Amino acid sequence: MTKIIRNVLFVSFLIFNYTISNAQMHCRSTLGGYLTPFHKNVPLLWAIEGTMAPGVMSNSIEGEKPAILSGGMLIGALDFTVKKHTFYVEGGYKNWRNSKLIQSTTKQSKHVGMRQVFYGFNGDNIAIKIGLHETKLGNYFLFDERILGLSIDKKLGAFTVNARAGTVIANFARMGRFCANRHLYNLITDDFTENIGEKVGETNLVGFALNWNPNYKKPTETESEDEFGEFEEFSDSEEFVNGKKLVTNVGLIAYNEFGKIIPDNKLYFGSLIDINLPAKFSLQTGAVYQNMNLNNALVYIATLMRSVTWKSGSYSQIGIGYIGKYNIDEDAIFQPLFSNMFLGEIMRLDATDFPLWKASLSHHFPGKLKFHVGIKGVGQIEANETSEIDLEIGIKLLKHAKITTILSRVQTNALQNDFYMARVELRLAF
Repeated sequence: MTKIIRNVLFVSFLIFNYTISNAQMHCRSTLGGYLTPFHKNVPLLWAIEGTMAPGVMSNSIEGEKPAILSGGMLIGALDFTVKKHTFYVEGGYKNWRNSKLIQSTTKQSKHVGMRQVFYGFNGDNIAIKIGLHETKLGNYFLFDERILGLSIDKKLGAFTVNARAGTVIANFARMGRFCANRHLYNLITDDFTENIGEKVGETNLVGFALNWNPNYKKPTETESEDEFGEFEEFSDSEEFVNGKKLVTNVGLIAYNEFGKIIPDNKLYFGSLIDINLPAKFSLQTGAVYQNMNLNNALVYIATLMRSVTWKSGSYSQIGIGYIGKYNIDEDAIFQPLFSNMFLGEIMRLDATDFPLWKASLSHHFPGKLKFHVGIKGVGQIEANETSEIDLEIGIKLLKHAKITTILSRVQTNALQNDFYMARVELRLAF
């Protein structure tokens, strides 16, 4: 309990003593925003993006020199869309040279491959993707991966159904050979994909999520376009907050991981509830049960968020969260293979590291430069008590260039000393 109180106090200090923010620190690609037609009469879009990412990281061993980091990637995309049908291809070339701090036989690599190749259908109330593509399963923290398979999203009035089925192999996994920067650090874990299959069918998944929006109202021809206009006459009360119902979404999930190299079939069942709070705060809370042989556990989560759009046109967001774990079986480990939360730029804390606290604060300034600045904190409550703070500053130049600076500090009982990292990413996209 003392550890929890200490970390809650630290998170509070982090949020209220910084006036800067955090953008997503593990997915900074701008490729999708540059898709451009080859010709005005041809429905074929293209884009290309190049990245250079030099950096330096202090050594965890006292007296040793800092380590040099370097990485680069060139990716391109083609999008052919006719009415509701889309064919999308994305691939490229990547090279990297990681820190000498890592105890690994592989210090550098060059790789050519595909990131996504899929067919998509976008109907009025349904979306389908078939092939190699990136996808999630609702707002749950169980699954965020690049799969070879099928994704279906179907809207049924107030309900939305998400279905996912497919296989994942290390070659194209999100943290596999074509991840932008995961190879650069790996101070403790040398390979994030050591448990993912090398062949199709070795590590598979199937999952379903059902979400209910209690604010839904069947549209009519005479209604206003304002989704929540019907609630304007109400002030904050037990049922309505900020003009909306207190509960804004209720989600249920069933998820399964299985395959030739997964010795114990893994089943997950859970629920998430989104709650609308006073002062325009929102709360997501819920729990997921892991059913495995001698490895049963319950994970619960609470995340508080607040977004603000200022009169100047700038945008801010603040968030604080806690992910706890209750062991039904002694020493149980929560271990969905494809959760890919990877909290922290360097340490990439994930489901196996629960319980965790996390906090973030972000601000995006108006204008063509799209200047943003952010800070994120994450830490373990138990085990190595690893904690990391990341500062990110980004700016866009000349319409096609984006420069992002990342500064990190890590404290962990798994290494001898605290260490620091500084890295710059330069992206050019057309």
